[in-house]
Amino acid sequence: MSNTQTRIYAGGAFAFGENGAVEAIQQGGYSTLVLWSVHVNTEGNLIFNNTPFVTNGVYQEAKPMNLPDRCATLYKQNVGIIFSVGAGGTSDFANISTFVKNGVPGPGNNLYDNFNALLAAMVAAGGNIDAIDFDNEDYMNTTTMVNFGLMLKAIGYKSVSFCPYYESDIWNQTFQDLITQGGSNFVSAIHLQCYSGGMGNNPQGWGSVIAGINPGTLLIPGLGAMQSSGWWQDNAPGQNVVTKPNVAMYGNGDWSGMLRQGTYSSANEAMQSMQGGETFFFYCNQTIILPTGTFPATTAVFFGGAPWWGSAPQCDGYELSGQCQNTYNEGGACPSDLQTQYSAWSNQKYAVNGGFIWLYDSIVNCTLSTCCNGVSNNSTVTLAKAYRDAIYNGLNS
Repeated sequence: MSNTQTRIYAGGAFAFGENGAVEAIQQGGYSTLVLWSVHVNTEGNLIFNNTPFVTNGVYQEAKPMNLPDRCATLYKQNVGIIFSVGAGGTSDFANISTFVKNGVPGPGNNLYDNFNALLAAMVAAGGNIDAIDFDNEDYMNTTTMVNFGLMLKAIGYKSVSFCPYYESDIWNQTFQDLITQGGSNFVSAIHLQCYSGGMGNNPQGWGSVIAGINPGTLLIPGLGAMQSSGWWQDNAPGQNVVTKPNVAMYGNGDWSGMLRQGTYSSANEAMQSMQGGETFFFYCNQTIILPTGTFPATTAVFFGGAPWWGSAPQCDGYELSGQCQNTYNEGGACPSDLQTQYSAWSNQKYAVNGGFIWLYDSIVNCTLSTCCNGVSNNSTVTLAKAYRDAIYNGLNS
């Protein structure tokens, strides 16, 4: 399977993490990056996770994410780019329905104008978008998804993909209608959720559907990576947060490589501000003066990658390094577990065309945790590549 697809869903860790996020996707060997998740509000404006980025037909990031340039860098290196719309616990497709209920919208419809602006921004940066992924978990309605898909086609999007985990009959009808009205292979891939609420899904059912409707559509099941509690959970620091007292980088400390800094009343408040990609931070209890700047008390300075600590009382440190867990998969979440599961799928009647990993953010958060017997070696690239290799080796064993 020399054309085996290896895809990875990524959110805030790609948008706000260190520039190494681009390198981790590329050096990990992934075929495609799926940016998750685009939300649609009641006005039809687009929000990437919690950051508005396309409003009233204008691409403008409310906080700098540099998505067009970051995506273009990967696109020029033959990494596919997909934007995923929707998620559990949202009203995205319900909101979409209000803009497509009367048919396929055109220019002047805010939903149309915003998705047009999204595509234009990526192309202007030297990239493109290969598909819009439907992660519909809130409003299972065939007409809504078909009209939304046909709107995207009219704008100039190459294809759409599905990310289903339940209501297969509705997905099947949507698949049939979009192929009939949008053309062969317009539904380019089925990203079948085989984790969390979809952990009981077997790719074979979708393989049969694809064979009967459009054999050119790729069947790409996905599994979750090891999961960190994250920085803040249930109104308290997550169980993976480790505190390092009195570790200021006093003297010649260089904080120029920070992701960002901010003022917070406490370290706990700083943890609640996380955007994605932060693996450690300093919280200043006293003012500290470094060659790269003066950082007053109550300043938090955030970094990605492996931590480096000093020994001085001005600041305490916090890192995500507790043991990560298998939360979403039936058969385990380390690379070796995933390889076993993909190997089993490769031998079934309907061969899958690749696999995806959910979620790059989890890989970043678990980099320092020595999860999976230390396979990460404190390197996001190493751990990301291990998950990619699990897909490829499992399907080509």
